Amino acid sequence: QHSMGGVGAGDVYIDACGETVPVSSLSAWQLPMAMCCPCCIGDPCSENRRNWYLAQMQTFIGIISIVQILIFILEVVLSASWTAILDVPSETLAAMGGKMASLIAAGEYWRLVTPVMLHAGIFHLLINCFTQCLFGIQLEREWGAAQIAVIYLVAGIYGNILSVLFAPYALSIGCSGSIFGLFGAQVAYITGMWRSLGDLQKKMLILSLSLSFLFIFAFSFSVGVDMSAHLGGFIAGMLMGLGYYSHLWPEGNWFHNYGKIIAFSTVGGTALIAVIFMWHNEELGYMK
Repeated sequence: QHSMGGVGAGDVYIDACGETVPVSSLSAWQLPMAMCCPCCIGDPCSENRRNWYLAQMQTFIGIISIVQILIFILEVVLSASWTAILDVPSETLAAMGGKMASLIAAGEYWRLVTPVMLHAGIFHLLINCFTQCLFGIQLEREWGAAQIAVIYLVAGIYGNILSVLFAPYALSIGCSGSIFGLFGAQVAYITGMWRSLGDLQKKMLILSLSLSFLFIFAFSFSVGVDMSAHLGGFIAGMLMGLGYYSHLWPEGNWFHNYGKIIAFSTVGGTALIAVIFMWHNEELGYMK
């Protein structure tokens, strides 16, 4: 959500969607606004901003958001009803790859991935796309497209695995598990680099994470939200972040030396155990 440079109070800047804004120039109400919606600071249609918007469309997060929008249009078309814009029929979502435990048990394992691309309505789509673009694009600029793509997809799959275990009779769709994964990875990243940050940087990060957490927490308890997918995505994202950025921990620390092995093995191992449990749990509809 923000990018900070320099070490002194006067050297800290916010990259507000293509416009570099010094923190000292922001008022008391603009600072939290910059954390939640940096594009709202300054002219939203400036030349720098227009170039920035085009650049974001070429990122992994930008591309997958566009694909999700196109797939949503297909959902509405296949539903053959304009009301599907607000509420896509369950039959359409199931046919297009929604998470259904019974069908996954029958061998349709791709349903652990496809729910990430589906949305239940226009508001569901807009909230998720807005959140992942606001939150994920900045992380992608700092970490690279490859790491973001891996975290995004692994968190989505992991979230769907937990959804099968704890909500086996629910039809689940959406990329919020992947978004939670990005949030979890950032928490892990900040944990590793915390000792090297200045006081102002720490305060800004705490403010940013607090606002993000409040938004995500409120959204998680909305009607129809799959909490198990959110929790699974967050856990997987945090573990992946701990693995990728274990080198940020102090040298000589055991996690600096073995963090990658521990974190990635935990993700893979727990996912494998969960799948084996699914195969041998008749109450979930498996092995029948």
